[in-house]
Amino acid sequence: MLAVKELLGSKLKFGLIALAIGLVVSLTMLMSAMSEGLVTGMTGAKRSLDADALVFQGDTALSLERSMLTDEDLAVISSAAGVAEAYAVGHLIVTVRGPQGSFDAHVFGLGGAFDQLPITEGEPRSPTANEAIVDATAAAEGVGVGDTLSLTPLPGELRVMAFTESRRYIMAPAVYVSLDTWRSLRAASLLAPRSTQGSETGTEQGGDGADGPPIYATAALAGTASIMAVRLSPGVTPSDLSATLSPAFEVATPEEASLAGNGMNVMVLAVNGIQLVSLLIGAMVIGVFFYITTLHKSGQIAAVKALGASNYYVYRQLLVQISILVTLATVIGVGLALGAGSGMPPAMAFDPNPARWVLSLLAVYATAYVGSLFSLRSILLIDPATALDRAEH
Repeated sequence: MLAVKELLGSKLKFGLIALAIGLVVSLTMLMSAMSEGLVTGMTGAKRSLDADALVFQGDTALSLERSMLTDEDLAVISSAAGVAEAYAVGHLIVTVRGPQGSFDAHVFGLGGAFDQLPITEGEPRSPTANEAIVDATAAAEGVGVGDTLSLTPLPGELRVMAFTESRRYIMAPAVYVSLDTWRSLRAASLLAPRSTQGSETGTEQGGDGADGPPIYATAALAGTASIMAVRLSPGVTPSDLSATLSPAFEVATPEEASLAGNGMNVMVLAVNGIQLVSLLIGAMVIGVFFYITTLHKSGQIAAVKALGASNYYVYRQLLVQISILVTLATVIGVGLALGAGSGMPPAMAFDPNPARWVLSLLAVYATAYVGSLFSLRSILLIDPATALDRAEH
């Protein structure tokens, strides 16, 4: 085939073109993996909850940090029409004193469904009192299975019984405990002394001193979970449940909840915008390369057309060349992206999702073919007689 022969006859030129396109593909793959990694690192613990819907306290904008449910709330949600199963989920931000220093973590108390956590190391069972299943990224902080984690400023300790994966929240490891353990940790955090700045007595700000719990903690202690994870009956949708529980509660799917709060929608929009720009750059690069190549061989194209070749035939040869080069560039680009990803530190947001990569590669092919329209215009404008006459002189 004419297109293949030309590629083999100009290996260096087309090899450089394939390398340039491969760098664009690598950029596209990296942006895709980092976009997915950003979502996983920021919201993996919330997005991965095994549930059809998550129920938040009303007027909290699906914020895990602001939502708090009482025992009465949990009972109302569990008995709502369309709810097949439900379990409470608690959330608490802590600082962990590990072997290599302190780091932030997010404690999640689960009222059940611990089998949803993929165990990568340790015991595959539900944690008992003061035991925890920890996201594997904590290993970068020197944490290992069997270690005891000291929590600050809480007077509490947790023994790491197992590691799980893809369970981070706001780029910090998630620590899964039983709901009872979470409630005791939360109570300790609320009852911990909060000294007024500059005070020498250590009396809680706005508190009751040694006579009882601080005023600020009294109402908050009534909360027994942050949100509730719900599995719906067949035929019931999250919208149906929302209509039933509104306005006292807010309902969303785990995917919707993961993109609400912490500026996630803006961050994902920004990263996807960068990925789109990289695809457009790829289209321009491919289009310009082949446009210049087409101009340089206008005499050859004119000769082929003078022999009876149609514009369709010439353009088809160009598409064959583009397909071969983009395929070669895909191999180069994916290899470079995986190599770059493997060299990133464990805490880096890099998650090569195969489905997203396939979509990104399809987009690269699509933009490459769109970019070839520059060359198609030149092919259509080449007049065999004029080009041959110019070649003779």
